[in-house]
Amino acid sequence: MRKNKFLIFCLLLLLILNSCGFQLRKPLDLDYQSYAITGDSSGLSKLIHKQLSFTDIKEKKDGSADLIIEIMSNNFEKRILSLASNGQVGEFELIQTIEYRLKSNGQWSEPRRLEAIREYTYDPTLYNAAAAEEIYLKDSMIEQLSRSLITEINNIGK
Repeated sequence: MRKNKFLIFCLLLLLILNSCGFQLRKPLDLDYQSYAITGDSSGLSKLIHKQLSFTDIKEKKDGSADLIIEIMSNNFEKRILSLASNGQVGEFELIQTIEYRLKSNGQWSEPRRLEAIREYTYDPTLYNAAAAEEIYLKDSMIEQLSRSLITEINNIGK
């Protein structure tokens, strides 16, 4: 009896997941044999390389790849968003911007721009926590930009 209840529960769970449109993430479907990343050696290019390593595309460093990703600029900016009544900083805004272009089929695309923005509350009495939060937010922005760039590459020929 206990086994039947568990089986019914599992079937109901599968039906619910299937009915809500849940799907596992599919691998990238790119029509390139090789790629190269130029112009950037930061964490962004490492994340792009990591995401492309899950496909069957090989990295070529000599520039003769089917897909060349040129990171033209990778800028980080930190701005004061608000001030407290005593004149101290209350909030910061972090902006990570990349400008890039792609070369596929022997043709360069127009330069494209991606931007990620985060805001966080700053308390000078909690300096270490604020510094750790800023590092975490920077990493999440880089990850978001790399995923967005891979998505745009995936949508080029479609």
